[in-house]
Amino acid sequence: MEDQLERRWNRAWALAPYVVLGVACALSLAFDQTSWSYRLVSVAIVIGLALWHGWFIVAHPQWWERKIMAVYFVGLLAFTSVLVLRSDSFELFIPMCYVLAFVALPGWWAYVGAVLANTPWFVLTGPEVLNFAVLTPFATLLGWSIRTIEKEAIRRRETNDKLVAMAAENTKLHALLVERAKETGVVEERARMAREIHDTVAQGLTGIVTQLEAAEALTPAGPARSRLDTARQLARTSLVEVRRSIEALRPGPLHDARLSDAVEQAVTTWHAQHDIPATFTVTGTPQPMHAEVEITILRAVQETLANVGRHAQAQRVDVTLSYMEDVIVLDVRDDGTGFDPLKVNGFGLIAMRQRARSLCGTVEIESTPGAGTAVSVSVPTIEVDQ
Repeated sequence: MEDQLERRWNRAWALAPYVVLGVACALSLAFDQTSWSYRLVSVAIVIGLALWHGWFIVAHPQWWERKIMAVYFVGLLAFTSVLVLRSDSFELFIPMCYVLAFVALPGWWAYVGAVLANTPWFVLTGPEVLNFAVLTPFATLLGWSIRTIEKEAIRRRETNDKLVAMAAENTKLHALLVERAKETGVVEERARMAREIHDTVAQGLTGIVTQLEAAEALTPAGPARSRLDTARQLARTSLVEVRRSIEALRPGPLHDARLSDAVEQAVTTWHAQHDIPATFTVTGTPQPMHAEVEITILRAVQETLANVGRHAQAQRVDVTLSYMEDVIVLDVRDDGTGFDPLKVNGFGLIAMRQRARSLCGTVEIESTPGAGTAVSVSVPTIEVDQ
C-alpha cells in the first residue's frame, strides 16, 4: 500500500510540470501580442522542453537523484530561460524549477539547483531581492522538508519490511517447533504405550504361560492336558505378538540404552557387514540427552558409515564420540578415496545437515580426493532429567 502511494506521488511530481507548462503555453497563445509564427516557434520550444522532461524524468525515474540529472537540470533552465524571454506567460513555469531541483538532483546538489533555479528571473529582469532572498529560502526549506519526510517514509517502510520478514521467520520457526513437539510427543507416547503393554499385557501373558506349563506338568496325558497344551501355545503366540508390538513402538536402538552404547553397536554392526577395521572411542562423561539429540547423532553415524561402505574404499575407520561441557561431537574419519565436498551433496548429507541445523548444530566435512574424509557433527547438549 505504501509503495503504491509513493509511486503515485512520484508520478504526480513527474507530470505536474506538464500541467503548468500547458497553462503557460495556452496563456501565451491567447494573450501575447505577437505574430503567429513567433508564437508557433514558442510552441516548438515548449514541445522540446516537454520531450526533454519526458526523457529524463518520466521515462527514466531510476535516474532521479543521480549525477546524470545535472545535465537535465541545465537543459531545463536553458529551455525555461528562452521561453521566459519570448513570453511573460512562461514566468508561471519558473517555480517548477525549484521543485524539479529536489526531484532530480542528488544530495546537496538539490540546494545548489534551488539557487540556480533563479536563472530565468535573472535573464528576464536581473537580480531581484524578493525572488532571491524570499522565494529561494522558502523553496529550499520546502524541498528539505519533503526530502526529510520521504527519508522517514523510506525508513519506516524498510523497518516494516524487516518486521514482516521477522514475523514470517517467526511463523516458520513456530511451525517447526510445533512439528518437533508433535514428533517428540508421538515418540514419548509410543514409548509410554510400550512400557504399559510390557508391564501389563506382556507380564500377564508371561505369567499365564508359566502357570499353564506348571499345570500341564501336573496333569496326566489326556484331553485335559491337550487342552492345556493348546492354551499354552495360544498364550505363547500372543506373547510373541505382544513383544513384536512393543519392539515396533520402541524408539529404535536407543531404547533402554545410552547413546554411546547405541553408537558402539552401530560401529560393531557396520564392521561385521563390511569387514573393515573400525574403532570407537568415547571422551568425556556419557550422560542422558534429549531424544532429538541422541537420534541426530545416531542417524549421523549410521549415514556416515553407510557412505564410507558404499563409496570410500577405506582400509580403516575411526569413530569418536565426545561429551563436552555444552556440545556433543561425533567425529568419523576414514582413509578412503575422499571427494570434493563442494561437488557432492546427496540426500543423506542434506538430511544430516537439516537434523543438526534444527537443533542449532553444525555438520562439517573435510575431504580431498585421495586423502580420506573427516565428518564432524556438533550438537548442543540438551540434557534430560535422570
